[in-house]
Amino acid sequence: MDLSEVRTSVARHPWETARANAILRILHGARVEPQAILDYGCGDGFTGERVRTVLGAARLLGLDIELSDEQCASRSNGVVTYANDWSRAPGGTFDLCLMCDVIEHVPNDQVLLRDVRAHLGDAGYVLITVPAFQALFTSHDRALRHFRRYSLGQLEGSVRSAGFDLVGSGYLFASLLPARGAAKLVESVKPRPESQDFGIGGWKGSPLLTRTLETVLGLDSTVMLGLASLGLKPPGLSAWALCKKRP
Repeated sequence: MDLSEVRTSVARHPWETARANAILRILHGARVEPQAILDYGCGDGFTGERVRTVLGAARLLGLDIELSDEQCASRSNGVVTYANDWSRAPGGTFDLCLMCDVIEHVPNDQVLLRDVRAHLGDAGYVLITVPAFQALFTSHDRALRHFRRYSLGQLEGSVRSAGFDLVGSGYLFASLLPARGAAKLVESVKPRPESQDFGIGGWKGSPLLTRTLETVLGLDSTVMLGLASLGLKPPGLSAWALCKKRP
Protein backbone atom coordinates (compact mmCIF):
# COMPACT_ATOMS: atom_id res chain seq x y z
CA MET A 1 0.00 0.00 0.00
CA ASP A 2 1.32 3.44 -0.96
CA LEU A 3 2.00 5.42 2.22
CA SER A 4 -0.18 8.25 0.90
CA GLU A 5 -3.12 5.82 1.00
CA VAL A 6 -2.67 4.60 4.57
CA ARG A 7 -5.65 5.44 6.79
CA THR A 8 -6.75 4.33 10.25
CA SER A 9 -8.19 1.10 8.91
CA VAL A 10 -5.77 -1.84 8.66
CA ALA A 11 -8.00 -3.82 6.30
CA ARG A 12 -6.29 -4.83 3.07
CA HIS A 13 -8.01 -3.92 -0.15
CA PRO A 14 -8.80 -7.09 -2.18
CA TRP A 15 -6.90 -5.60 -5.12
CA GLU A 16 -3.73 -5.38 -3.03
CA THR A 17 -3.88 -8.98 -1.84
CA ALA A 18 -4.78 -10.15 -5.37
CA ARG A 19 -1.80 -8.24 -6.80
CA ALA A 20 0.56 -9.84 -4.26
CA ASN A 21 -0.76 -13.29 -5.17
CA ALA A 22 -0.36 -12.54 -8.88
CA ILE A 23 3.24 -11.41 -8.31
CA LEU A 24 3.98 -14.70 -6.55
CA ARG A 25 2.45 -16.65 -9.45
CA ILE A 26 4.63 -14.76 -11.94
CA LEU A 27 7.79 -15.43 -9.93
CA HIS A 28 6.93 -19.10 -9.39
CA GLY A 29 6.20 -19.51 -13.09
CA ALA A 30 9.60 -18.08 -14.03
CA ARG A 31 11.33 -20.09 -11.27
CA VAL A 32 12.76 -16.95 -9.67
CA GLU A 33 14.17 -17.96 -6.28
CA PRO A 34 15.87 -14.89 -4.78
CA GLN A 35 17.90 -14.78 -1.61
CA ALA A 36 18.03 -10.99 -1.43
CA ILE A 37 15.00 -8.86 -2.37
CA LEU A 38 14.74 -5.11 -2.84
CA ASP A 39 11.22 -3.72 -2.52
CA TYR A 40 11.67 -0.29 -4.13
CA GLY A 41 8.91 2.16 -3.25
CA CYS A 42 7.75 -0.36 -0.68
CA GLY A 43 4.99 1.72 0.92
CA ASP A 44 3.94 0.00 4.12
CA GLY A 45 5.86 -3.15 3.10
CA PHE A 46 2.95 -5.57 2.68
CA THR A 47 3.88 -6.97 -0.73
CA GLY A 48 7.62 -7.23 -0.16
CA GLU A 49 7.24 -9.03 3.16
CA ARG A 50 4.66 -11.38 1.68
CA VAL A 51 6.97 -12.27 -1.21
CA ARG A 52 9.99 -12.73 1.07
CA THR A 53 8.07 -15.03 3.40
CA VAL A 54 6.61 -17.22 0.67
CA LEU A 55 9.85 -17.47 -1.34
CA GLY A 56 12.03 -17.88 1.76
CA ALA A 57 14.50 -15.12 0.86
CA ALA A 58 17.26 -14.52 3.39
CA ARG A 59 16.91 -10.75 3.41
CA LEU A 60 14.64 -7.94 2.30
CA LEU A 61 15.29 -4.24 1.96
CA GLY A 62 12.22 -2.02 1.80
CA LEU A 63 13.15 1.39 0.39
CA ASP A 64 10.72 4.31 0.33
CA ILE A 65 11.48 8.02 0.59
CA GLU A 66 8.15 8.58 2.37
CA LEU A 67 9.13 6.40 5.36
CA SER A 68 10.10 8.29 8.50
CA ASP A 69 13.29 7.52 10.38
CA GLU A 70 11.17 6.21 13.24
CA GLN A 71 9.26 3.85 10.97
CA CYS A 72 12.48 2.52 9.47
CA ALA A 73 14.01 1.88 12.90
CA SER A 74 10.94 0.28 14.47
CA ARG A 75 10.24 -2.10 11.59
CA SER A 76 13.78 -3.29 10.84
CA ASN A 77 15.22 -6.53 12.20
CA GLY A 78 17.94 -8.99 11.26
CA VAL A 79 16.11 -10.17 8.13
CA VAL A 80 14.01 -7.20 7.01
CA THR A 81 15.45 -3.69 6.80
CA TYR A 82 13.62 -0.47 5.95
CA ALA A 83 15.31 2.71 4.74
CA ASN A 84 14.26 6.03 3.25
CA ASP A 85 17.51 6.69 1.39
CA TRP A 86 20.22 4.59 -0.26
CA SER A 87 22.80 6.16 2.03
CA ARG A 88 21.03 4.60 5.03
CA ALA A 89 20.56 1.18 3.44
CA PRO A 90 22.88 -1.79 3.97
CA GLY A 91 25.30 -2.61 1.16
CA GLY A 92 25.20 -5.51 -1.24
CA THR A 93 23.35 -6.38 -4.41
CA PHE A 94 19.95 -8.02 -4.91
CA ASP A 95 18.64 -11.00 -6.86
CA LEU A 96 15.18 -9.49 -7.29
CA CYS A 97 13.72 -5.99 -7.20
CA LEU A 98 9.98 -5.44 -6.82
CA MET A 99 8.67 -2.17 -8.24
CA CYS A 100 4.96 -2.43 -7.56
CA ASP A 101 3.18 0.63 -8.97
CA VAL A 102 6.25 2.83 -8.58
CA ILE A 103 7.66 4.09 -11.88
CA GLU A 104 4.51 6.05 -12.74
CA HIS A 105 5.36 8.31 -9.77
CA VAL A 106 8.52 9.80 -11.30
CA PRO A 107 8.98 12.23 -14.22
CA ASN A 108 11.67 10.07 -15.87
CA ASP A 109 11.30 6.33 -15.41
CA GLN A 110 14.61 5.66 -17.20
CA VAL A 111 16.63 7.35 -14.46
CA LEU A 112 14.89 5.29 -11.79
CA LEU A 113 15.17 1.98 -13.65
CA ARG A 114 18.87 2.47 -14.32
CA ASP A 115 19.46 3.35 -10.68
CA VAL A 116 17.77 0.11 -9.61
CA ARG A 117 19.70 -1.86 -12.24
CA ALA A 118 22.95 -0.76 -10.62
CA HIS A 119 21.90 -2.44 -7.37
CA LEU A 120 21.08 -5.82 -8.95
CA GLY A 121 23.46 -8.76 -9.21
CA ASP A 122 24.62 -9.97 -12.62
CA ALA A 123 21.58 -12.25 -13.01
CA GLY A 124 19.16 -10.01 -11.13
CA TYR A 125 15.46 -9.72 -11.93
CA VAL A 126 13.04 -6.82 -11.63
CA LEU A 127 9.27 -7.27 -11.53
CA ILE A 128 7.32 -4.12 -12.37
CA THR A 129 3.60 -3.40 -12.15
CA VAL A 130 1.99 -0.18 -13.36
CA PRO A 131 -1.50 1.27 -13.89
CA ALA A 132 -2.57 0.70 -17.48
CA PHE A 133 -3.87 3.00 -20.23
CA GLN A 134 -3.49 6.77 -20.20
CA ALA A 135 -7.09 7.10 -21.39
CA LEU A 136 -8.13 5.96 -17.90
CA PHE A 137 -6.15 8.70 -16.10
CA THR A 138 -8.48 10.23 -13.48
CA SER A 139 -8.51 12.14 -10.19
CA HIS A 140 -7.41 8.89 -8.54
CA ASP A 141 -4.11 9.12 -10.44
CA ARG A 142 -3.72 12.81 -9.61
CA ALA A 143 -4.41 12.15 -5.92
CA LEU A 144 -1.67 9.50 -5.91
CA ARG A 145 0.72 11.83 -7.79
CA HIS A 146 0.98 9.72 -10.92
CA PHE A 147 2.68 11.21 -13.95
CA ARG A 148 1.27 8.67 -16.40
CA ARG A 149 -0.35 5.31 -17.03
CA TYR A 150 1.21 2.76 -19.40
CA SER A 151 0.28 0.54 -22.28
CA LEU A 152 2.09 -2.79 -22.24
CA GLY A 153 4.17 -1.71 -25.24
CA GLN A 154 5.27 1.45 -23.44
CA LEU A 155 6.27 -0.52 -20.33
CA GLU A 156 8.23 -3.06 -22.37
CA GLY A 157 10.00 -0.27 -24.24
CA SER A 158 10.97 1.46 -21.00
CA VAL A 159 12.54 -1.61 -19.41
CA ARG A 160 14.46 -2.52 -22.57
CA SER A 161 15.81 1.01 -22.88
CA ALA A 162 16.98 0.87 -19.27
CA GLY A 163 19.14 -2.21 -19.86
CA PHE A 164 16.82 -5.14 -19.14
CA ASP A 165 15.77 -8.13 -21.20
CA LEU A 166 12.10 -9.04 -21.07
CA VAL A 167 11.27 -12.44 -19.50
CA GLY A 168 7.49 -12.11 -19.48
CA SER A 169 4.74 -9.49 -19.52
CA GLY A 170 1.00 -9.02 -19.65
CA TYR A 171 -2.01 -7.37 -18.09
CA LEU A 172 -3.95 -8.06 -14.90
CA PHE A 173 -7.46 -7.28 -13.64
CA ALA A 174 -9.52 -7.23 -16.82
CA SER A 175 -12.60 -7.51 -14.61
CA LEU A 176 -11.92 -4.02 -13.22
CA LEU A 177 -11.77 -2.27 -16.58
CA PRO A 178 -15.54 -1.64 -16.92
CA ALA A 179 -15.73 -0.01 -13.49
CA ARG A 180 -12.72 2.20 -14.19
CA GLY A 181 -14.11 3.13 -17.60
CA ALA A 182 -17.41 4.09 -15.98
CA ALA A 183 -15.59 6.19 -13.37
CA LYS A 184 -13.70 7.98 -16.13
CA LEU A 185 -16.96 8.69 -17.96
CA VAL A 186 -18.65 10.04 -14.83
CA GLU A 187 -15.65 12.22 -14.03
CA SER A 188 -15.71 13.68 -17.53
CA VAL A 189 -19.21 14.95 -16.75
CA LYS A 190 -18.72 15.83 -13.09
CA PRO A 191 -15.09 16.15 -11.96
CA ARG A 192 -14.30 14.59 -8.59
CA PRO A 193 -12.14 16.53 -6.08
CA GLU A 194 -8.84 14.78 -5.44
CA SER A 195 -9.36 15.24 -1.68
CA GLN A 196 -12.21 12.72 -1.85
CA ASP A 197 -10.06 9.97 -3.32
CA PHE A 198 -8.41 7.84 -0.64
CA GLY A 199 -7.20 5.02 -2.87
CA ILE A 200 -7.03 1.49 -1.52
CA GLY A 201 -6.29 2.79 1.98
CA GLY A 202 -9.93 3.78 2.37
CA TRP A 203 -11.24 0.21 2.06
CA LYS A 204 -14.11 -0.47 4.47
CA GLY A 205 -15.76 -3.44 2.82
CA SER A 206 -17.34 -6.17 4.91
CA PRO A 207 -15.49 -9.48 5.40
CA LEU A 208 -17.92 -11.17 2.99
CA LEU A 209 -17.43 -8.52 0.30
CA THR A 210 -13.67 -8.63 0.81
CA ARG A 211 -13.55 -12.42 0.39
CA THR A 212 -15.83 -12.28 -2.64
CA LEU A 213 -13.70 -9.68 -4.40
CA GLU A 214 -10.51 -11.54 -3.51
CA THR A 215 -11.97 -14.66 -5.13
CA VAL A 216 -13.07 -12.79 -8.26
CA LEU A 217 -9.75 -11.00 -8.66
CA GLY A 218 -7.86 -14.22 -7.97
CA LEU A 219 -9.73 -15.96 -10.78
CA ASP A 220 -9.10 -12.93 -12.98
CA SER A 221 -5.35 -13.18 -12.34
CA THR A 222 -5.30 -16.92 -12.97
CA VAL A 223 -6.97 -16.46 -16.35
CA MET A 224 -4.89 -13.45 -17.38
CA LEU A 225 -1.58 -15.08 -16.42
CA GLY A 226 -2.58 -18.30 -18.11
CA LEU A 227 -3.35 -16.43 -21.33
CA ALA A 228 -0.07 -14.49 -21.08
CA SER A 229 1.84 -17.78 -20.87
CA LEU A 230 0.25 -18.67 -24.22
CA GLY A 231 1.24 -15.35 -25.75
CA LEU A 232 -2.25 -13.86 -25.44
CA LYS A 233 -2.42 -10.54 -23.61
CA PRO A 234 -5.95 -9.09 -23.34
CA PRO A 235 -6.16 -5.66 -21.69
CA GLY A 236 -6.48 -5.16 -17.95
CA LEU A 237 -6.33 -2.34 -15.43
CA SER A 238 -2.68 -3.11 -14.56
CA ALA A 239 0.32 -4.04 -16.71
CA TRP A 240 3.30 -6.09 -15.56
CA ALA A 241 6.75 -7.00 -16.81
CA LEU A 242 9.32 -9.44 -15.44
CA CYS A 243 12.79 -8.50 -16.65
CA LYS A 244 16.36 -9.70 -16.25
CA LYS A 245 19.42 -7.49 -16.05
CA ARG A 246 21.16 -7.38 -19.40
CA PRO A 247 24.86 -8.33 -19.16
